[in-house]
Amino acid sequence: MKVEENDRAVHGLLEEEHRRCKDILQSLLDKMKEYPKGSLNVRKKYYKDNVYHYHYLVSREGGAVVNRHVPEEKLPLVREHMKQREKYQKEIQSYRKRIAYLERLLKIPKLQRSRDKHSS
Repeated sequence: MKVEENDRAVHGLLEEEHRRCKDILQSLLDKMKEYPKGSLNVRKKYYKDNVYHYHYLVSREGGAVVNRHVPEEKLPLVREHMKQREKYQKEIQSYRKRIAYLERLLKIPKLQRSRDKHSS
């Protein structure tokens, strides 16, 4: 086997891995959209001799900070969803690094890389 043939085979494998990673990244981004953004905070209100705890979700929408009340019954579910979102964010970060590495190996021009990011 000549070196050129081997190089084309390896290049093909790298391109296939690049496509696969981009597909996985897109599916992770789509899944992550289903989970709540932001952080969970607790607000204490003092009224007479009682202390009331209100849980709320803080996030940004269009540059504005939005506070959404989270009912006590839904609190465990929201916490679980936030853990799941954090897990997806870590996976997304690792796939983005992997894609960047593959693009350097494949010598994909930066202009084409940025165009691909905006189209997906």
